[in-house]
Amino acid sequence: MSDSDRPPPPRGLLARGLKLLGHLTHPETRTGKVFTRAEQGLTRFLTRVSESPTYLRASGTVLRQGLNARIRRNSLVENALHTLRLPTTSEVENLRDQLRRVNDQVEALGSQLEVVVDLLHRKESAAEPAPTDSPPTKPGA
Repeated sequence: MSDSDRPPPPRGLLARGLKLLGHLTHPETRTGKVFTRAEQGLTRFLTRVSESPTYLRASGTVLRQGLNARIRRNSLVENALHTLRLPTTSEVENLRDQLRRVNDQVEALGSQLEVVVDLLHRKESAAEPAPTDSPPTKPGA
């Protein structure tokens, strides 16, 4: 069977979808020309809007109000937890960080102790007399 006689490999859904999308947005097709014009128009519009002082002021106000509401909510939740004598999220996070630091220090100390033990073993083995291969002699023999 030659290459020209073989049927094309089956295309998956994703491959077919991407091919269709490429055809629809290609600048030489009718839909591609419409897409290009629409994209350029939207880009010009969004550029004008994003540079508008009114839009920037309004979006800044909305963001600021949202962040302030979140800060107030977190403060109220922490106050309620303090009233109930429960740990707050920030306290738990601080404890987690402290515990992580202690764990790192313990690991470092363990590594240092291993090095010290190895050095002591080497020093002890160097101080011991070397064993001889001859059998020990009996006294009085």
